[in-house]
Amino acid sequence: MFAVDQLLVPGTSRLLPTQTSLISLSDFCQSCSQLSQRRKPWQQQQSRSRLQLVCAVATREGNDNKQSQPNRRRKRGGLYIQSNGTEHLGSALERQPNRPFPGPPSGEGPPLRILPVGGLGEIGMNCMLVGVYDRYILIDAGLMFPDFSDLGMNKILPDTTFLAEWKDKIEAVIITHGHEDHIGALPWVIPALDPNTPIYAGAFTMQLVRRRLQEFNLFNEQRFHTFKMRDHFQAGPFECSPLRVTHSIPDCCGLILRSEHGNIVHTGDWKIEEDPVDGQKFDRTVFEQIGQEGATLFMSDSTNVLSPGRTTSEASVEQRLMRRVLAHQGKGRVIATQFASNIHRLAAVKKAADAANRKICFVGMSLNTYLEAAANEGMAPFNPKELIPVTNLDSYDPNEVLVVTTGSQAEPRAALCLASREASHLLKLAPTDLLLYSAKIIPGNDTKVMSMMNNVSALGVEIAMGAAEGLHTSGHAYRDELEEVMKLVKPQHFLPVHGEYSFLTAHAQLAQDVGIKNTSVIRNGQMLGVHHRRNGNEVSTTGASVKGMQLLGDVKLRMLYNDGNKGTGSDEEMGIEERQQLATEGIVVAAVDIVRGSMASSSAQETVDAFSSPSGQPPQAVSRPTALRAQIRVTTRAMWVDSGRLLEVLHKVSDVAVRRLPQDASLVAVERSVADAIRRACKEFNQRHPDVIVIAHEMDPREGAAARASLLRRKTAQGMRAAHKNQHQQQHTQSQQRQQHQRPQPTQQLDTQQQHQQQHGERTGSSSEQDVPDNTHSSMPVPQRARGRPRKTDRPAIGATPEASASASLASSSETDNSLESPTGADSAADINLTAQDLSSGSAHSAAPAEIPSNSVDAPVKRSRGRPRKNPASVQVVPASTQQPSGKRQTSSTNPGELRDVPAEVLKQRRDANPREDPIVGDDVAFD
Repeated sequence: MFAVDQLLVPGTSRLLPTQTSLISLSDFCQSCSQLSQRRKPWQQQQSRSRLQLVCAVATREGNDNKQSQPNRRRKRGGLYIQSNGTEHLGSALERQPNRPFPGPPSGEGPPLRILPVGGLGEIGMNCMLVGVYDRYILIDAGLMFPDFSDLGMNKILPDTTFLAEWKDKIEAVIITHGHEDHIGALPWVIPALDPNTPIYAGAFTMQLVRRRLQEFNLFNEQRFHTFKMRDHFQAGPFECSPLRVTHSIPDCCGLILRSEHGNIVHTGDWKIEEDPVDGQKFDRTVFEQIGQEGATLFMSDSTNVLSPGRTTSEASVEQRLMRRVLAHQGKGRVIATQFASNIHRLAAVKKAADAANRKICFVGMSLNTYLEAAANEGMAPFNPKELIPVTNLDSYDPNEVLVVTTGSQAEPRAALCLASREASHLLKLAPTDLLLYSAKIIPGNDTKVMSMMNNVSALGVEIAMGAAEGLHTSGHAYRDELEEVMKLVKPQHFLPVHGEYSFLTAHAQLAQDVGIKNTSVIRNGQMLGVHHRRNGNEVSTTGASVKGMQLLGDVKLRMLYNDGNKGTGSDEEMGIEERQQLATEGIVVAAVDIVRGSMASSSAQETVDAFSSPSGQPPQAVSRPTALRAQIRVTTRAMWVDSGRLLEVLHKVSDVAVRRLPQDASLVAVERSVADAIRRACKEFNQRHPDVIVIAHEMDPREGAAARASLLRRKTAQGMRAAHKNQHQQQHTQSQQRQQHQRPQPTQQLDTQQQHQQQHGERTGSSSEQDVPDNTHSSMPVPQRARGRPRKTDRPAIGATPEASASASLASSSETDNSLESPTGADSAADINLTAQDLSSGSAHSAAPAEIPSNSVDAPVKRSRGRPRKNPASVQVVPASTQQPSGKRQTSSTNPGELRDVPAEVLKQRRDANPREDPIVGDDVAFD
């Protein structure tokens, strides 16, 4: 469906309503055969004798197709629309974490604050916050042009993420002039600020700002305000008054910022032009007045501080140009290249062309842009209509034309740079041409400019450039001019701005030589606080003596990059290092097609998992995959391949790396292994470190799924084994800690052994008439037996009879069992009520011991803490003579066969009451 505003069918009186209506294209084609032609409906804007169809919008709904069309640069009224207002921003407004605003708490510290966001430590990207306590204004918003190391980048921008995060503190924006290093970043800075923040600029500067922001759909007439020189207006916490300074662009101004805490003077970019082309002279009067009024802080341009003397006047450049043009009269065409913004230089070129009776032709869109802006404000040196169209350039006699072109800095897409490579369809260089280089080579562009000039010279063109020709003068003040203005202002404090760090330090030294004692040099992101001095040296603040200038803090700022289109981000996001690596080291790309074999367990080597599940299930069989195979394709770019030998090496090492992997290896593991092998091979082959890209995929997706399942099973089994091992180690550690806690102290253990020896000796040495005392009711102190193996004191004495040995052992065991208690003291070991009558009917030497009944213990025995022992039911008493030698000391016995078996139930009860490594009855007990 199409939305149609007006439809006129020739030969009929039929006219659709003027209101927008929706019609079907196919229906209209049936009623009008003219639409069968190849021309599209929205292209048919011809004479009234043919069909005219003006389409307002063509969409499925009638109004949405505009968004569905691909984003392209659209030309509107001479403007190339580069963005819809947001699509060019990229990550320019993303907030950075953990980055507080620098400076002291609110209301504390020096009142005047300076925080440069750009321009201090580099040429360009001028952007600075100036404020009183927590209220700030932003002075300029410029960009910086990249150098050769910033591959593929078109612009370098200040940190707009910081401005967006603290936009509530910024109350106004003031632009000093219209150079790109002062207004070029506005399409990214304006969206970062509050929508109600006003922007102030001069008339000519506002024309340039308007055009630039219209290209990005960001211009709002209500926010932008134009001022005149010496006007007074309120901008945030300051009363602002612009003053006239001369520069290489019209309508350039400095700023006087007045507040109750002191006055700040900012010069912007300036020079002292004694005889300006446009008649606008440097305003010395205002500088003298502010010097008498008192300037707390003075900030001045430092670009040419290392150049002695004074700058050359623009009038002298005009004379040199005229002399050169007239000297080439009748020899051919004259071509001049310059900065497009230098309207004063255009006036000099126009006078030289008029003197030689030549017409001017502009080749380069930016030249027309600046001339139209000056014409709109009545500042143009000539009428733009006097220019001849560039399309008619070849129709004029070369002796009657003077061409002004862009490209003085060898920009790749500029007209002169294209012509030097014979790639321009508008400008063709000839051996009879004269090239006047009326510009300065910006530091960093030296190599590009000289390469362009070599190409121009190779075409036979005569070139006039250099200081000896006198075809250019700087727009920045030299050393004598800087010193003159310092003496006019006579500030209390001085801060150099706009320039490399070495320029700033040299400018600060110049200020001290002039007599300004309080100077400081800071970098981007550092906040400087300033007090107004009332006694010349120090200020008094709430009774405390404070220095006039203080460094209040700093914030880490970053630069943003733009690729000339919609790509905007930090150096990491734009891949600056990766671009450099690709340019210097090259790139290797490998495609790996994984070929896996069958994952069936019958064809794989199987190993038995040693881990048994806690549920008691049998061990599981886990398949160990065989080697992996792959089909590999390798290619390189920007690398020396030695007639293909490098590719063979890379293919070989990649194949070896794949075959070393198990068959169930993941694609990520394959890519990582191949990439590492390629990097090592490249370093060994040619000492290169290229960027390596490996893309692995499955030849058969089903085998890939089986491999992933096999890998998952192996990892699960390994995890379970590791968990079981950790659990066992924890249990072992806890058991050791528990035994260490229950083990008696060394002194207590020694006392226990001595008491046991004394008690054991009394019993073995007693007469036959003396009865064995009942251990349960004995009033003697019962010794505490230490855990562990039986000691020598627990064994029968040498020479004792078996009856006595058994009696002593049972008695000792009974005493020990009766003395055991649980840790809580509530439960005690079961008493084994064995008396002397139970062991012997009379004397221990004359009769065999009586049989110990199995039901001698009525109460159930409670197990004390300790390590569980083997089943004591298999324990039996055997004669000492029938035991096998075990390395232990044997007990002698004269009648070993008379010792009958001790019931296993009794031994079990005793072991439960006193668990140890060995049985408690001594060496005459063994385990079956």
